Amino acid sequence: MKKNNKITGRNIAAIIITLTIVCSAFGCIGGDKPSEKKPTGPWVPPQRPYVKSIDTSQLKLGVPSDATITICNNGNETVTKEKIVMTATAAKMDDWKVNLGMKSMSAEEKTEEYTLEFDDQIESGASHELCAEFNLPAKVETKIGKVSIAGTYRVVIKVYANDKLIGEKILTDLHLT
Repeated sequence: MKKNNKITGRNIAAIIITLTIVCSAFGCIGGDKPSEKKPTGPWVPPQRPYVKSIDTSQLKLGVPSDATITICNNGNETVTKEKIVMTATAAKMDDWKVNLGMKSMSAEEKTEEYTLEFDDQIESGASHELCAEFNLPAKVETKIGKVSIAGTYRVVIKVYANDKLIGEKILTDLHLT
């Protein structure tokens, strides 16, 4: 009998699988890079105004609804001017006909931006909640009439204090009804 020394696709697949298992077991694939290691000490708040939390659980379509933003001022100056900018880009609509029609729209046409400004005083060392009220429509007028805009959105909320960006929250799959 003659032995065949050809490498076949089946042999290559077996070699790759074996190497993958060995490397995974011994840590030569993936793992934490020095820049990806988690901090070992407790979180220390910055010495400036920062966003402690952004609660978007109350956002709904068709009725005035709120997003609550909590700002902590650890800086030396009083915050006298706050601004919240919410950008919502439609990703997928619940109504399949609307979703189909949306495919021909540009990203700009699928995006709405809302800006709210406040002049609350937040003293150094204090925390303050801002209630950002958004009146998001349930339906919009289109070429074919009014259509529901219920669906999944990519939302970015940026928070400014004294005209400086102090925090943002990115929601990639926010479902609004």
